[in-house]
Amino acid sequence: MENYIVSQSNDLVLATYTMTTKEKQLLLACVSQIDSREGAREITKQTKFTITVEQIRDVFYNKGNDKNLFRDLSEVSARLQDRKATIHIAEGDKLVTNFVSAVRFQKFKGRVILTFAEDILPYLTELKANFTKYRLIEISQLSSTHAIRLYELIVCWTGLFTYKQEFELDDFRYVMGVSGKYKQFGQLKESVIDKAIAEINEHTDFNISVEYRKVGRTFVSMTLRFHKKSLAKLEDKKGKISEEMLSAIVRSNQFEADYNDYHRLSGQGKRDRDAFRSEMKNFIATYPEDFEEKPLENYLK
Repeated sequence: MENYIVSQSNDLVLATYTMTTKEKQLLLACVSQIDSREGAREITKQTKFTITVEQIRDVFYNKGNDKNLFRDLSEVSARLQDRKATIHIAEGDKLVTNFVSAVRFQKFKGRVILTFAEDILPYLTELKANFTKYRLIEISQLSSTHAIRLYELIVCWTGLFTYKQEFELDDFRYVMGVSGKYKQFGQLKESVIDKAIAEINEHTDFNISVEYRKVGRTFVSMTLRFHKKSLAKLEDKKGKISEEMLSAIVRSNQFEADYNDYHRLSGQGKRDRDAFRSEMKNFIATYPEDFEEKPLENYLK
């Protein structure tokens, strides 16, 4: 399962919910079984998703911590059935729905069978635009539910060509599903922010840096910056990539000559130099693997 693709509507990625790490892992293991491409098999409220002890062990467990797996899987499945997501549809319009409508436990076969709630299905299957996807293996080494949550948000934001996010601290608590918890800044930083960033930086294809803003003696907001590790050579000492550096690369005459027929460019980007530069800055940050034939730092010389 580790190479399965997890695809979700951006609205669901940005939804608000509370979930433990193991609940999130089980949910994503089920989501990764859905093929949301056009022409794939139809998924309905009757469709069953089977997760075995072996699948969970192979993807999410290290040797030595896989005792009592079916008991754990059963308990996690039961709790997941009670979890709800609040999906913000429009101003003043939101949907509150369960993720899972039913769970069947098959102890002697070492598996559970889940059925998704009807109202959550469109956010997992009708994905023609504005959705987030990544391989299940990308989050297999993340032990914190906050790290998984933040990773999904970063994949979503970069897909929207956004590489920086600013939050008031209370807004960040809300987004991470910990409203009312970690009221002291030190608690939030140590238990949520630092742990999530450390795990993502160590185990995934992204690097994140964070800065905080104080008013008087009180921390009030934070700024996250993130990019693919493939761009590490463009980082400054604080692990950031500046807008000025990306602008300098795409203004290079040699860069323009090398990539004027880049396959992701729009028609406007191929005709207009300003559009080319604007689009290519986003493409470098989002798809750095497309630019590995020649080191990007060469274009700064």
